[in-house]
Amino acid sequence: LEGLQADLRPYQKEGVAWLQHLREHGAGGILADDMGLGKTLQTIAHVLSEKRAGRLDRPAMVVTLTSLVGNWARELERFAPDLRVLPLHGAKRKARFAEIPAHDVVITTYPLVSRDLTALAAHELHLLILDEAHAIKNHAAQAAEAVRGLQARHRLCLSGTPVENHLGELWSLMDFVN
Repeated sequence: LEGLQADLRPYQKEGVAWLQHLREHGAGGILADDMGLGKTLQTIAHVLSEKRAGRLDRPAMVVTLTSLVGNWARELERFAPDLRVLPLHGAKRKARFAEIPAHDVVITTYPLVSRDLTALAAHELHLLILDEAHAIKNHAAQAAEAVRGLQARHRLCLSGTPVENHLGELWSLMDFVN
């Protein structure tokens, strides 16, 4: 893939092809595997594929845990330096809301989506990615309700643990993506 600063392993290439297949058919999906197998890299390759194909005419948004915002920003810079990335985090984030349309990828957190929902929902997204998607395993939780309030053409969950306690947790993720 032009612009990707990494060599994908065969299973990662299959993962990216599957993400592209889901997008072609208007379906959301859950990319679930063990930690360290490259969900982040596969997702970055998918976003870059969308940009290279001219479909990324609106930003992709990554919603993640607060502790992972910096990791996502570093991984995007490392693997896809051509993507314009906007981390929305910290006290000064509200001053940057107007910049959202000028970026390819926006990174924020579950608590901030809840707090900033009105402002964030005003922006249409191409792709909405929930990292550590077990954060919405409780369908009635504030985080789950907030992310369902965002508008995106395509939705994707990344998780190492799509089901921890009962099938209702998987249902919550499937409800979000579809």
